Amino acid sequence: MSGADWSCRDALAGFGAIPTNARVVRDRNRITGAGVTAGLDFGLAMVAELRDRTYAECTQLMSEYDPHPPFNAGSMKTAPPEVKKAMIKLVAEFSHQAQVLSGIAKA
Repeated sequence: MSGADWSCRDALAGFGAIPTNARVVRDRNRITGAGVTAGLDFGLAMVAELRDRTYAECTQLMSEYDPHPPFNAGSMKTAPPEVKKAMIKLVAEFSHQAQVLSGIAKA
C-alpha cells in the first residue's frame, strides 16, 4: 500500500487540497507546516519571511535546533516495511472516514 492509504492524502482532493510532501508550503497568502518538527521549520520559515534568512538562522542557532531523530521512520519513503504495514492497519478506519467525508468513498 502507498503512503496515501494511511495518511488520507486521497481524501484531500475531495476537500479541494493538493497533497504534497513538503514540510512548509506557501499557497498564495497562506503558509502551512505539517509534522511535529515541521512546526519548528515553519516557525523558522516565517522568521525568514518576516525578517530575513540570517535572522532566522540566528534563531535556529540560539535554540540549538539540530534534530537527529532516533529512528528513520518519518516518511513512507524511509520507514521499514513492517512499520508501514502496521501504520496502515492502525489508521485504516480513520482513512476510510476521511474519504467518506471528502466524498470519495461511501459510508
